[in-house]
Amino acid sequence: MTMSPKPLLALLLAASPLAALQAQSTDNIGRTPQEEYQRGYAATPMPGQAAADAQSQPAVQSLNAQAAGAAQAQAATAGQPSPEAQAQYDADRAAYMDALAKHDMAVDRTNIRYVRQQRAYADAMAVWRVQVMACKKGKQRACDMPPPNPADYY
Repeated sequence: MTMSPKPLLALLLAASPLAALQAQSTDNIGRTPQEEYQRGYAATPMPGQAAADAQSQPAVQSLNAQAAGAAQAQAATAGQPSPEAQAQYDADRAAYMDALAKHDMAVDRTNIRYVRQQRAYADAMAVWRVQVMACKKGKQRACDMPPPNPADYY
């Protein structure tokens, strides 16, 4: 079995040092850093960026401290709901548990009915099989009888 020249050429290029050099000079999507800047995907630092950062640093730190304080205050009270909220929560939970109990009772009733229906059908089928066997043995009366109705066994 011979290999065609195209896959062999691709294999040689992938293993060559040139491919390794190309992979090092680009990022994981195949563009060089210069292309990234030209396309606007990566920003070059602005000339006055350091001075602007130094000037706004105290205001940023103050706002960060305020936000951290507010977050700590909220976290301290987060575990303690108001009495009205707790009462509403308890009422909602009790209503849910009542609804769940009613649903479970309805499901149980449905399951009991389904089991009774299955048993009635199975009983009717058993009687029908006996009727068919009697008919095959030549008993004309069994052949003339209507098939059993599962509702009669319910």
